[in-house]
Amino acid sequence: MKKICIVITGILIISASWGIRFYLVNKDVDAPVIQVYEKGEEVPIGKDFFDYASEGMDGYTITVLDAELLPAADFLQKYDAADQAENLGLFTDYIYTVHILAANRHNPYTGEKGVALQQYVLQGTDYVLSLEDTCYRIANPDMPGTSFSLREGTDMEITLTFDVMSGTTGIRHIMDDPPGLLITQYPHKKVIENIYPVTD
Repeated sequence: MKKICIVITGILIISASWGIRFYLVNKDVDAPVIQVYEKGEEVPIGKDFFDYASEGMDGYTITVLDAELLPAADFLQKYDAADQAENLGLFTDYIYTVHILAANRHNPYTGEKGVALQQYVLQGTDYVLSLEDTCYRIANPDMPGTSFSLREGTDMEITLTFDVMSGTTGIRHIMDDPPGLLITQYPHKKVIENIYPVTD
């Protein structure tokens, strides 16, 4: 009985220590301020970032032009890439495309700083869609990857492709609760909302 009391006391002390440590580490962390924008609105990234303040995307803007939700097979057919079907995720049955305009309005660090699209997600109330790399390369064959920089004063249209696994997130649910495109995380969480997709 004495051993059980010692074990329980030890567990309580460790739990309390962990709780105190968790509180002390997180007490000064500010939650990001959510800023919502609409499709078609030019959104400045400003000094906001995803992981590190040194990402240096200040001067870039993102505008959502349109969106489309296609069965994966139709997406591949549209781009004459049916042979790439085996490279899609096993459960990917739809592709949610978002056509954006990325612009460098006043960032002089061409080749050094730019935009990292692999961080972008489509976020609904209770779901998140991630960038689908194979489809991204198919839709943007001239892009060297998902990170890029533009010369100051130039812009570029890009098609972002997000995989939809209808077994996890139903198409009807997506249509009833269309996602927003998350373009920065901190200190301002910038989301471009009302991205209603065109469906076939």
